[in-house]
Amino acid sequence: MARNQGRHRIARRTKIATALLGLSIAVGGLVVSTTTGDPERASADEVDKSQFVDITKVRPNVDKPRPGRNASTGSFTVDCGKNENGHFNPDNFIAQPGIRNGAQHLHDYVGNLSTNADSDNDSLLGAGTTCANGDESAYFWPVVRIDTEDEGGQQQNRDGDRNRRQDGDRQGRDQNNQDQDNQNDQAQLEEPNADNELAGNDGEIQRPASVDITFKGNAREKVKEMPKFLRILYGDAKVTTNGPANARESWTCTGFEDRVIKQYPICPEGSDVKRVHTFPSCLDGNDIDSENHRDHIKYPDENGECANGLTAVPELTISLTYRIPRQIQVDGQYKVDSFPEEDHNPFSDHDDFANVMPDRVMDRLVGCVNEGRKCRE
Repeated sequence: MARNQGRHRIARRTKIATALLGLSIAVGGLVVSTTTGDPERASADEVDKSQFVDITKVRPNVDKPRPGRNASTGSFTVDCGKNENGHFNPDNFIAQPGIRNGAQHLHDYVGNLSTNADSDNDSLLGAGTTCANGDESAYFWPVVRIDTEDEGGQQQNRDGDRNRRQDGDRQGRDQNNQDQDNQNDQAQLEEPNADNELAGNDGEIQRPASVDITFKGNAREKVKEMPKFLRILYGDAKVTTNGPANARESWTCTGFEDRVIKQYPICPEGSDVKRVHTFPSCLDGNDIDSENHRDHIKYPDENGECANGLTAVPELTISLTYRIPRQIQVDGQYKVDSFPEEDHNPFSDHDDFANVMPDRVMDRLVGCVNEGRKCRE
């Protein structure tokens, strides 16, 4: 790990120098000086230690609705691997179509082999997949990293990130929309370095020890097929900006799945860090997307029932387990990739799905779920 840490420090210095040079040009060639650490402001590279919580001190808070008479109680689990082929990029063709590095953080992909900023229905279809049963759907989420960088490196990043944010704030007060356009333009120019690091998102990428992709039914009714190319988002990658309405508690530990939190968990010995992402499953007709990527599909209510006018479709849950050393957890040295303004906020955890299942696979899925069987493919 020492070798990796040294490599990360070099990458960070390069990124900081590049960021400061770009900032100087942006403000007309003025010299920008950095200051000493500001404890009131979190770094985009260092995680606030108060975001780590001992899971054993959290009370159980997961309440599952009791199945009704017409419930669909089966499950359908898809084996799509753990991204053994190293498919990473900082794109999001659902939320930022056509924008390279539109996510500004790195995504882990399983399923469809072609997924990138330029993906569309035509390119996804027939592109191949990591899923054993031929499911070409796209499943992707931000990576988790371990970062044991020394305080000096953290301080350098903090100073550089602060200057970038302050400059962005000044521009934003004058011309918000134009600032967003400029941000998108800049995002298209940036690429991950050789270690898949981005400004504000670096450290050693943690491959999941297990990836569980399971579709379940509805507590009150039978489910209908998902329309081909349906897009669904889980959580909110910009919770600091947008507020908590769409954010979800995602974090837990193996053996403690009856409690989920919005902070990073510290697990007891023998237990692993786990992310649980359960997607909305009440669809508005046959719509495959909406302008904000949310209005077309909602969560069922606390009783598991879809609102009037909405149809139950299979409920996707993606569970990701990581074997992170306990001392790393205690020291607050693991983090999820995020937009710069989120400062690795664990509450910004999110996940994305686009349905590209062959019809025969979707038919088997719906049959298993509605008939109460447990199927694995």
